[in-house]
Amino acid sequence: MRKLIVIAFGILGMLSIVPIATPANAANEWCSKHKGMTRCAYATEDQCRASRSGRGGTCFRRQASR
Repeated sequence: MRKLIVIAFGILGMLSIVPIATPANAANEWCSKHKGMTRCAYATEDQCRASRSGRGGTCFRRQASR
């Protein structure tokens, strides 16, 4: 029984680490800029343009971190 609990905690520990290893904004490659504010929350250029539609601003691809 003790061995099963140790294995279960090991699996849960590994599963909790997986999201940390994935870049938080990997899917959000597009950013919008409007009135000096930048928001990088768009997966596609079309999503960004739809968000900016009628309000002005620009869309651009997120710069790669170095």
